[in-house]
Amino acid sequence: MDQLANWKGKSSRLPLIIKGARQVGKTSLVNDFGTTFRSFHAFNFQKNPQLKEGFRNNNDPQKILKFLEIISEASIDISKDLIFFDEVQECPEALNSLKFFAEEHPQAYIIAAGSLLGVYLSAHSFPVGKVQFEYLYPFSFSEFLQACGKKKLAAQLDRLDKSSHHFHEELIGLLRIYFTIGGMPKAIATYVETNDVKKVRDIQEDLLTSYRADFAKYSGPISALKILTIFENIPKQLAKDNRKFQFNSLKKEARYSEFSSSVDWLVGAGLAYKIPILNHAEIPLKAYAEENKFKLYFFDIGLLAALTDLPTQAFFQESDLFKTFKGAFVENYVLQEFVCQRTEELYSWHNQTAEVDFLYSTNDMQLMPIEVKSGESGKLKSLQVFFQKYKCQWKTRCSMHKLEIRQDSGLRTIPLYMASKI
Repeated sequence: MDQLANWKGKSSRLPLIIKGARQVGKTSLVNDFGTTFRSFHAFNFQKNPQLKEGFRNNNDPQKILKFLEIISEASIDISKDLIFFDEVQECPEALNSLKFFAEEHPQAYIIAAGSLLGVYLSAHSFPVGKVQFEYLYPFSFSEFLQACGKKKLAAQLDRLDKSSHHFHEELIGLLRIYFTIGGMPKAIATYVETNDVKKVRDIQEDLLTSYRADFAKYSGPISALKILTIFENIPKQLAKDNRKFQFNSLKKEARYSEFSSSVDWLVGAGLAYKIPILNHAEIPLKAYAEENKFKLYFFDIGLLAALTDLPTQAFFQESDLFKTFKGAFVENYVLQEFVCQRTEELYSWHNQTAEVDFLYSTNDMQLMPIEVKSGESGKLKSLQVFFQKYKCQWKTRCSMHKLEIRQDSGLRTIPLYMASKI
């Protein structure tokens, strides 16, 4: 909402496109933002296919506005009102019209959103510099705390000092709940209203069903089958010790080239994160990434738990039977916290004897390796190997342990509930 307010406050602005997976709250966010304008005009291309007629063979913003006024039976002042194109991926012409609004009406307030915009935009060219992009993610752990009425506790996460020790056990307990609920708005709302985890799981199952339906609807039956195969296989791949996505586990003699577009579809739809695996760490990291070597994570841990049919009490019980996947699950959580707060690209690093879960480079060209542990302790052999090989300033462990920063050894221990501050 702060980013939307900043966009509104500019004297001239580009049309704003909000990307994000289905049901993360894009429409609700813009509807709330619309109350800050004189008038709010929402046009949903999925609910009202007739809207498409006004954009067909029409690149004139004035004619488009006249058409929208007739459809909505309301006058539109582009310098005072907010215009919202929802599910805009259903009408490529409307998406294309944004560049003409940018050129001819920089004072206009126009926002577009859609569930599969990432897929559409990756398959079609779009003029650079004609729109502004923002991305809406599922609720972070801090936002989950706020939704549960624990705003003071959420504020505590912003303080990287030992005052958090006083709340450590409470935060760990709430984090375990978040692992089960995840960050989807409807799942959180259901939990807040009912305190019933079973009802939350029902919501999550419904969401997963809607995503599966999108595969066939927007990609065709043959591609949909491949996308579904990747989608359902993510937990199995994460359950392996090294997490690397292996295509021969999908079917005999399968190759990356056969499934690469399906992986890209899931990433474009906002349903998965692709983390390249590096064998060599040198800046720029991207130069050493290979397209077919990566780890694939899910976009929401609550839905990941539902996809694997993970018992809702799993995170409240210590069991060696849950050890490997628990580690992968916590990695998935740390990744989610990182991407919704930071802009750096994440990688993973593997060599013959060591594996670092995550790695990124800072603006001042420092390498930052991160080791994720699902418990309070754990060996840091891989982190030490990386540290000795590349002489980085800091090595970071993210675990259930309390906050601890050692200047002498360069080791930062960040509690999992503060993962967004890595």
